[in-house]
Amino acid sequence: MVEELCLIIRSTGEVGEDGHVSVTFGQLFETYVTISNKVVGILLRARKHGLVHFEGEMLWQGKDDDVIITLLE
Repeated sequence: MVEELCLIIRSTGEVGEDGHVSVTFGQLFETYVTISNKVVGILLRARKHGLVHFEGEMLWQGKDDDVIITLLE
């Protein structure tokens, strides 16, 4: 699941000046929710393993749609 999430970030996100791919939580949620409704849990697991970075402890649909999620790998 974590690997699949990283692939979706890579395919839907944009490459920044630092070379990392980033996507907003809202965009990721809309894309990934068709695969799994556990998007936030998978994001938290990916962050714990150093694969992604985002601000805040928890992400909420609607409230945090503009939070940037950056793929670190």
